[in-house]
Amino acid sequence: MSAAEGASDRGDRSPASFIRCAAVWLGLAVVTALAIYKLRNFDYPLTPLTWIHAWRAISPVLPDTAWAAVRVWTFWAVSSCAIAGLLRRYDSSIEAGDAILAGAAGLWVLAYVLGNLVGPLGLMRSWFVWLLLAAAVAPQLRDLRAFKFNPPSNGQKLALIAWALLSVSLLPLQLGSPVPPFMDVLNHPAAVQRILTFHRYLPFDNDPYGAYGARVQAPALELFYAVLGLGAGSKMGALAETAAMVPMAGLMIFSAYRLGRTFFGDSAGGMASLFMFFTCLFRREQGMRATAVVFVLVGIGLAFFLDSRRNRTLFACGAMALGTSVAVHAIGGALAMFVAASAAVFWLASGDFSRSLAAIICLAGALMLAVPELLIGTEQSVSYPILPAIQLAGIAVILAGATRLRAQAPAVSLVIPVLNAVAVIGLFALFICRHSFPGPIFDQVMHNLPMLWLFAALGLIAAEVLGFVEKGSMPDTGIIAVALMVGFAVEIAGNYLAPIATAPAERDMLGNFFSKLIDYWIPFILIFPAGLLFGLLYDRISRPLAFFAVLTILMYPWTRAENPQDYDSDEHAISEQWAFNLNRAEAGYWAGTHDHRWTLGDDGFALVKLLLTEVSAGRITPATHILHLTDTTSAWGLEQVAIFTGIDDDPIDFGYDPNNLFQAGSRIHGPDDLPAALSRHPSYILEQCPAPGWMGDPPSGYYKIFDRGDLRLYRRADVVKNAIN
Repeated sequence: MSAAEGASDRGDRSPASFIRCAAVWLGLAVVTALAIYKLRNFDYPLTPLTWIHAWRAISPVLPDTAWAAVRVWTFWAVSSCAIAGLLRRYDSSIEAGDAILAGAAGLWVLAYVLGNLVGPLGLMRSWFVWLLLAAAVAPQLRDLRAFKFNPPSNGQKLALIAWALLSVSLLPLQLGSPVPPFMDVLNHPAAVQRILTFHRYLPFDNDPYGAYGARVQAPALELFYAVLGLGAGSKMGALAETAAMVPMAGLMIFSAYRLGRTFFGDSAGGMASLFMFFTCLFRREQGMRATAVVFVLVGIGLAFFLDSRRNRTLFACGAMALGTSVAVHAIGGALAMFVAASAAVFWLASGDFSRSLAAIICLAGALMLAVPELLIGTEQSVSYPILPAIQLAGIAVILAGATRLRAQAPAVSLVIPVLNAVAVIGLFALFICRHSFPGPIFDQVMHNLPMLWLFAALGLIAAEVLGFVEKGSMPDTGIIAVALMVGFAVEIAGNYLAPIATAPAERDMLGNFFSKLIDYWIPFILIFPAGLLFGLLYDRISRPLAFFAVLTILMYPWTRAENPQDYDSDEHAISEQWAFNLNRAEAGYWAGTHDHRWTLGDDGFALVKLLLTEVSAGRITPATHILHLTDTTSAWGLEQVAIFTGIDDDPIDFGYDPNNLFQAGSRIHGPDDLPAALSRHPSYILEQCPAPGWMGDPPSGYYKIFDRGDLRLYRRADVVKNAIN
C-alpha cells in the first residue's frame, strides 16, 4: 500500500474505509478463534467455556471481592480526579489525560509522604483520609460543569484496547483472588494489614511477615495500598490490595503509552502499550508486587520528566514520581533515576543549560524523597520526624528546581542526532562484542523475547535514520540506548562482584539485579522502539494494516513453552495470557492450602478473630511478637496469620535451611534458636506443628487460649494483668 493510500485511511469515513475496518476486525476474530483452538490442549486449556467456568468458580467470593473493588475503584478514581483538578486549576495548560495520570501518581506520592508524616502519630485512619479528600474536592465543586474531556487520541485508543484485552481475563482473576495470587508477595499485604490494624505506620517496624529481610520492604507501595484500604473503608489489607489489580494494570498501560508518546509520538506510545503483552509485566502485576507495579511510577515519572513541551508542573510531578518509585522498588526506581540523569547529560551536551540544571536540582530532590527506602532497606533507623522532614525538603528542592526550567527550548542542532547515533551504535557494538565479557543478561533476553528484540532493534535503526533525515524528530533515541546499556554495565560489574559476594544477603541482592534486568527493565525498554516500528507503519502507511499486524502477532501463540509453570519470562500471546488467568481464576492460586483463595481455612480465621480481639482489648500492640513454631515457611505451608492481623510473626522453622537466599536477614530461625527465643518470654506462642516435648503443654508461664485443628495459641500469664495496668 502506498503512502497516499495510507493517508486516505486516516480520518476516512467512506464506505471503502468501513469495509477495510470490518475486514480487519473479521480477520482478528478469525485469528483469535484459531489461537483459542490451538490452546485447547494446553496445560492451561482455553476454550469458549473457560470464561463461563471461571465466573462460576469465583461466585462464592464475589460478595467480598466485588464490593471491595467498587469501593477501592471509586476512592482511587475520586482521589485521582481531585488531585488532577487541583493541578489544572494551578496550570490550565495541562491536558486532561496528563492531569489524570499525575493525579493517580500524585495519590501514591501523597500516601508515601503523609504516611511518614502522620503515620507515627496514629493518624492512619479512614476519617483522616476522607477529611483530606474532602478538602481537595470542596474548592472544585463549582468547576465540575466546566470540566471537559477531549476525545481519545489514536494512541490512547490503542492503550484502551490493550487494557480491554487484558481485563477480559484479569477481571475474573481479580474477583476470584481475595489474596494476591503469587507465592512471594505476601509480605506486602501483611505490612498493609499492620497499618490497618493498628492505625499507625512505624517505618522501621512495619514487617509483620518476617520471612524476608529488610531489603525487600517497599514503604511507598505498602503505604499506598494502606491508603487505598483506608479510603475504601476496608478492614482487610489483602482484599484492598487485590481490588486494585485491574485499575493498576490500566495505569501501567497508560503510563507506558505516555512514555512512548514522549519518546516517539502518540501512535508509537499506543503500540508500545500493546507490546507489554510480550513482557512478564502483566503476569507479575497480578501479585501486585513491587517489581512490576513500580513501572507505573517509572513510566509516568520519565514521561513527564523527559517531555519536550517543558511544562514545569509536569516536570516537578515527574521528579516526585521518580523519587517515590525508588521507595516502591529500589532497583527499578534507581534505574529510572539513572535514565533521567543521563537525559540531563544529553541536554547539557546540546546546550540546553536551563533544562539540564533544572533536571539536576530536581533529581537531587527526588533522591531526598527516596531516603526512607534507603534507610529502611539498610536498617539504619532514625527518630521521628527526621524522615518526613527530609521528604518535605526534597519536595521543596524539586519545586525550586522546576522553576529553573525555561519554557523556550534552544534552537535545534545536529548535536542530539549525533549523540543519539553514537549511543545507538555503541549499544549495537556492545551487543556484538558481548561475549568478551561473559554474562547471561542479553543472551537470556534474546532467548526469552526473540520477536520483541527483533522489532526493537529495527525500531532503533528506523529512529536513527529518521533522526538525521527529519532533523530533531527523534530526540530520545540515545536515552533508550543508555537505558539498555545498563545491562552491559551490570554484566561487567557482576563478573568482578560475584567472587567477593559471599554473604547470603549479598548474593541474593546481586542475583536480584540480574533477574530484574532480564525480566523487567530491559523488556520494558524494548517495547518503545518496537512500538515506534509499528507506529510508523500506522501513521505513514496504513492504520488497518498496522493494527491487524500487531494484534495478529500478539494474539496467536506462535511458540509453545515446554514448561508452562515457568513461562512468565518468555514471550506469550494474549490468548495464552487469557488461558493462564482464567484457569487460575477457576482453580484458585493457593491450591494446597486450606482454602484455594483465602489460604486460611475455618480454623485459621477463628485464630485471626481471636487475635484481633486481643488487639481490641489492648493485649496486643505494635510491639507484640508471636513466636510461631512451624515445620515449613513456604507460602503454601505457613499459616498466614500475619497477612490478616498485621501482628509481628517470628517463625521457628523446624525445616530451616540456612542457605536459603530468599530468607537471608529475615526473622526466620531454626530449632537451635528456640531456647533463646523462649528466654525472651514472648507474649504469645503459636504452635502450627507439635512442639518439642521439653517445652511442655502449656509451656511454663503460659496458658492455652486457642486449640483448633493443628493450631494452638498460648498467652503469657501476665499479659492480661499488664494490659489492664
